[in-house]
Amino acid sequence: MKLSPVKQFVMIALLLSLSIAVTIRFPGVMSYIFADDDYTRQRHGFIPDFAHLAGDILITALVALLMFTLNFFILKPLEKHTKINVVRIVAAIFLTIASVYILNDLFHSVLDLRHNGHREGGRPEEFDFINFFVSGLVIASVLFVRLIFLKQNMELENESLRREALQSQFESLKNQLSPHFLFNSLTALQILIREEPDKAQEYVNSLSKALRYTLKSNEKQLVRLDEEMEFMDSYLFLIRIRYGDNLAIRTKLDDRLLDHLLPPLTIQTLVENAIKHNEISRRKPLIIEIITSEDEGLAVSNDIQQKLTGAEGTGIGLTNLSRQFSLLVDKDISIRREENKFIVEVPLIKPGNGSTDR
Repeated sequence: MKLSPVKQFVMIALLLSLSIAVTIRFPGVMSYIFADDDYTRQRHGFIPDFAHLAGDILITALVALLMFTLNFFILKPLEKHTKINVVRIVAAIFLTIASVYILNDLFHSVLDLRHNGHREGGRPEEFDFINFFVSGLVIASVLFVRLIFLKQNMELENESLRREALQSQFESLKNQLSPHFLFNSLTALQILIREEPDKAQEYVNSLSKALRYTLKSNEKQLVRLDEEMEFMDSYLFLIRIRYGDNLAIRTKLDDRLLDHLLPPLTIQTLVENAIKHNEISRRKPLIIEIITSEDEGLAVSNDIQQKLTGAEGTGIGLTNLSRQFSLLVDKDISIRREENKFIVEVPLIKPGNGSTDR
């Protein structure tokens, strides 16, 4: 479970307070451990006995922790909209030093009284050094925590803005597919009503299913392969009405990959791209193959049959599709020519690695 920023600050303050106390009292610890006799321990200059050593460490840690608390309210390290000016820093330094002096003197006086009197040596010489050392480390640590917090917030805000920009770009790319598909379908329907009115009703039913899927896909970023192929049944019926026996679609899909994901209308875009750029006639029927690959990809291929008109497309379809995969799953599509075949392969996404909801 992720801790809140305030709880994180408390944990950091506790660890730093203990670290400051141990660092300051480290020479006394070494003196106590390695002293040769009781006389040396009593006159070494840091601590006279173990009780005072433990008390000094606890007092320094407690004072440091209290100073972290004080500066939490003065410097406000977790508030990104609070500006740190010279006046605030000077106030923090003054209050911290004064508080450290007062608290250290008070706590040590209580400790000395508890142990029946004052120590014979050590504290007066080191008292000023310890106070300034604790004050400086606390203020520097709080300012450093503030810098880290501001940096993390800036990174999170930048990531949020980047995601919003990518989402907006993805929606823009996805919305470019539907008008193109609708225009081609309505054009074909107009021809069919005029030439074969009996088939027009069946065509309208399939067009309705296809458009329903297209509209529904706007609510998703990724769909299952079997859902996409169910849509393709309706779409391919529309295509066959337009081209008859001059167009053949062959599919070979691994059943284990039917639950894998891909952006909506991916296969339709690839089939439409093959139809748009190749001649389809009795003289040159076009065969389009839709197959899954061993590396969990989906490939759509066709023979290259250059149109007699030599018209060149804009390439927007494949470009948009490539951007969709890049934005959603940080993967790219493969476009290649092998002998006389044009092949586009897209990666299929394992369930759990992408979301089907917006």
